Amino acid sequence: MAQASIGVPTMGGVQSSLMNYGVGIAAGLLYDVVRGFTGSGLIGGAISASVTGAAVRGVAGEMVAVSSGFAVGQSGLAGLGLGGLIPGAAAAPAGPPPMDLI
Repeated sequence: MAQASIGVPTMGGVQSSLMNYGVGIAAGLLYDVVRGFTGSGLIGGAISASVTGAAVRGVAGEMVAVSSGFAVGQSGLAGLGLGGLIPGAAAAPAGPPPMDLI
């Protein structure tokens, strides 16, 4: 099992983290551009994550694809309008809540 340690930040570590932060920003921007063409549904999101993950090389690209898929799974299929595919899961209600709940 890998062990984590906390220590005094080094300039090299700060520089590496800053570069990773920049890669994350660029990946997010690319994802948004691709999503504008493909939409944000299940298939569009998968295409956006796949294209972005392929454009970002190495482990960072794999992280983009995995975290995008994780976010879809975490929100559940109801957020994609597919809640009826899972027994016991209700689709997200459309429109504003009834006035008696406000």
